[in-house]
Amino acid sequence: MINKIMTSGKAISGLSSELESRLKEIAPVITPHLPKVTDAFYVKLLTTSDTFYFLKAHSERIEHLKTTHLNWLNSLFTQDIDADFTEKMRNVGDAHVAIQLPLEFMTGSMYLMSKELFAIVIEEFGDDKQQCTKALQAINAVLGFSLIVMQKSYGLWA
Repeated sequence: MINKIMTSGKAISGLSSELESRLKEIAPVITPHLPKVTDAFYVKLLTTSDTFYFLKAHSERIEHLKTTHLNWLNSLFTQDIDADFTEKMRNVGDAHVAIQLPLEFMTGSMYLMSKELFAIVIEEFGDDKQQCTKALQAINAVLGFSLIVMQKSYGLWA
């Protein structure tokens, strides 16, 4: 089952082995910036009325959530996007369903992260159009893949 989800998710998101390799290639440049991405992500969530009220109910866990989020971001650039990674993403989706996280929060979160990550890529690789393009494609694909897998928990993509 998880292999089918992985294969389907990669096909839909365009996450190829070339793009997976690219994520690891850019990891040394991107990963030092990831704490800023997590911080910006939580600032946005805590200053947006809908998400603020949801997070307020889990305020005692915010530091733990930030750590988990940062670990996940790092994994996008350092781990193989394999069945184990796919299973972890599916478990994250299950956890989101269990706490009744609205699907639109998760979907919107991917936009927030891509916005932050794209800015870093442009800052770091903007002078090399080809390198910048490949990095952006890889990040877009792995975020899309992660979202697709997590959405499975919501009963989507049967």
